[in-house]
Amino acid sequence: MLYQLKVVFVDNQEMELEKTKKHGFSDDLEFLEVTTVEEIFLIPFKQIKYVSCDAKILNK
Repeated sequence: MLYQLKVVFVDNQEMELEKTKKHGFSDDLEFLEVTTVEEIFLIPFKQIKYVSCDAKILNK
């Protein structure tokens, strides 16, 4: 399942990722790890204001 993820940084810049596969915390809890179809991002928590995602769970 692919979904949209939006990251807003403390300086109010935004990053929208359209084809996100998964996101979560790093093992040391210092980074947000985001995997998209094209790239992998490591974003330090200190730079993040908030994260929102548009994902739906669909019953088959």
